[in-house]
Amino acid sequence: METKTRKSNRFCLRSFFVSLIFIVLLLIIAGFLFWQYLKFPTLSGPVTKSYSWSYKETSYDFTETLYQSTASYYAKKIKGIYSNFEERSLSKYFKYPQKDKTIPEITEKLEAKATEKKLSSDQTIDLALNYVQEFPYDEARAKTDLTHPRYPYETLYEEKGICSDKTLLLVAILREMGYGTAIFMYENDQHMAPAVQCPVEYSNYKSGYCIAETTALGHKIGIIPQLDQKSLQAVSRMAVQTFENQNGAQSNQKKLSTPEIYSKTTGKSYQGVIQTIANEKEIGEISTYLDQEKLKIDSSEAEMTKLKEELDLYEKQDSITKYNNLVPRYNNLIATIRAQIEEYNQKVNRYNDLIKQ
Repeated sequence: METKTRKSNRFCLRSFFVSLIFIVLLLIIAGFLFWQYLKFPTLSGPVTKSYSWSYKETSYDFTETLYQSTASYYAKKIKGIYSNFEERSLSKYFKYPQKDKTIPEITEKLEAKATEKKLSSDQTIDLALNYVQEFPYDEARAKTDLTHPRYPYETLYEEKGICSDKTLLLVAILREMGYGTAIFMYENDQHMAPAVQCPVEYSNYKSGYCIAETTALGHKIGIIPQLDQKSLQAVSRMAVQTFENQNGAQSNQKKLSTPEIYSKTTGKSYQGVIQTIANEKEIGEISTYLDQEKLKIDSSEAEMTKLKEELDLYEKQDSITKYNNLVPRYNNLIATIRAQIEEYNQKVNRYNDLIKQ
């Protein structure tokens, strides 16, 4: 009986070790397969991407060879920004395999373009911002997937992106240039924007960082945009039309709430915001003037229409005296309206000059 028990124990022990070895082997094989799955691939499937954009009314362009194998590698990687783990969630987007030199190469090409045009360091940052702004906003994806940003390589490969995609791309470029950066996360507005280190007294939210909105053209560093509530895209800061060419169309805009700030790094500081703030003050004053002056012109034109109707009635009634008495008033009003429109258009031209600076 005792001998049978010992044999049984030895058998159980042997079975346990065999099972343990089998499990260890399975784990090793699974780990190896997982490593093969995630390791940076051999470059294959080359695709030449052509990027073009404009800055200060000058056109820029360059090409970059990207690879389908690399795009697939990043597509498989873990994505997502998770509550209470935002810092860790974001940090993975800026960890690249040593063999992937894409962001350094893109940055080098941007800096070469800036050097060629004798741009200052601040203007180089503006150039990079315009480059990323030019990537089309992916409205279709914004409606279905706001919580899984793409890696910068994917955005470069797809040549489009939502706010988080474009934010991560610009932050990657600015870090490569040596600038301090941060990420503004507007959770209540489902929006994300990159930010660059700047003087605290000119920074947004007294954070020491200035927003660099990427989802629409024309936005300057340090200026908080309005958001289109339907598309969740910043409203483009485009030229104002002269009085005669206005169509009155407006988007459903809202102000952004106060963000949480993540992924702060320190480095070089952007100083161009100082002039931008000065320009913005004048832009705000002109914008207020244009709104008020348009109401005055609309009122004057309504009065002119009414006077024209009276003149037509007097002419029809052959009331010559009344007609002649009203003509000077009508002509003076026309002259006033012309002067108002001329001054209005001068302000429009100044506004448009400022937003181009």
